[in-house]
Amino acid sequence: MLRHRRGRAPGSLAAVVIAAALAGCTADPPPTTIAVSMSEVAARAAHTSTTLEDGRLFVAGGCVTDGCAVATDDTALVDADGRHAVRGPSLGQPRSSHTSTLLDDGRVLLVGGFLGEGAGVSDAIEVFDPATGRLTHVGSLAQPRGGHAAARLSDGRVLVVGGWIASGRYTDEVEVFDPVSGAVATAERLPWAADALEATPTPDGRVLVTGGQVASGEATASAAVFDEATGSWRVLAPMTSPRLKHFAVLLDDGSVLVGGGTPDDRTLLSSTEVFDPRTHAFAPGPTLREGRYKLPGGAIALPQSRALIAGGGTSAEIVDVAGGTSRLLTTYDERASFATVNLLSNAAVLILGGYDDRIDLTGLDRIVPLPNAHAR
Repeated sequence: MLRHRRGRAPGSLAAVVIAAALAGCTADPPPTTIAVSMSEVAARAAHTSTTLEDGRLFVAGGCVTDGCAVATDDTALVDADGRHAVRGPSLGQPRSSHTSTLLDDGRVLLVGGFLGEGAGVSDAIEVFDPATGRLTHVGSLAQPRGGHAAARLSDGRVLVVGGWIASGRYTDEVEVFDPVSGAVATAERLPWAADALEATPTPDGRVLVTGGQVASGEATASAAVFDEATGSWRVLAPMTSPRLKHFAVLLDDGSVLVGGGTPDDRTLLSSTEVFDPRTHAFAPGPTLREGRYKLPGGAIALPQSRALIAGGGTSAEIVDVAGGTSRLLTTYDERASFATVNLLSNAAVLILGGYDDRIDLTGLDRIVPLPNAHAR
């Protein structure tokens, strides 16, 4: 199936191919569309799943063996209803625990990640263009990293923060990628070095960074806000709990719900807290129905100051911040660590992948309808 570039009239791609052939040149053919099973897509953890502007999901990388030692370079495009998928382009290298950020122009930015057990971390920056179906290597980080956080700034650039760089070593280095120029610039260092942290844009054009692992099995309660106008950090009063491998989502009222995670890589937290960007303070939030962690990609915002938390536990729940309650949505047979959740086009969500308490892949592939009040 041919995919037309933006702004190009139907049929003009064929004209370009014919013209190139007549000129003795070789045109770059469009990618071949190959269907894959959803079970194949779901057999991964520590992947990313990004909702594209047309409603499809771009699933990239992740670990693909029990024990999570082997990362993959494969990607898939899942239909907007979550029921069918086709193979996407291969990444330039395997990645897990990388970041994926939707850019202002509809492309997807992939940064860093683990290359596999004992293989170190990546410095690669790639961009996937849904209009062409192709991945392009666009640059390199100054500091290779995995388990970091990334957030899109209000001017379209992407902030890359922290991460694991070697055994027992975490970085406080911050880099900013400009998708227009392709430049990568360093920024003021995060006030603490950590991986397994979260970065969340706020409505005032800043980015809230919370928690993370500062030593093996040791979380921090630290929080700070990055101001893109000055390129500097403002250190906040700490969170109510140290957290690593937690979640943080921007709600539609402008606040940020932070929750779950672990202080020590053993105790699973069920507490949440709410960050108010006007006061720069945290307040206690609703209690989750279960303790959960390993949550990157496992939580999304819903309307009416609600959030769906689907990763890191044995259930999915809808947290109502205004009401101070949580509602069970569905349960799983096993814990879904490093699973992802995305809104679908049919007032439902797709919960995908993850591994269980034995670090065996779950193959979780579940479409769950949302209650009417929570559909977009």
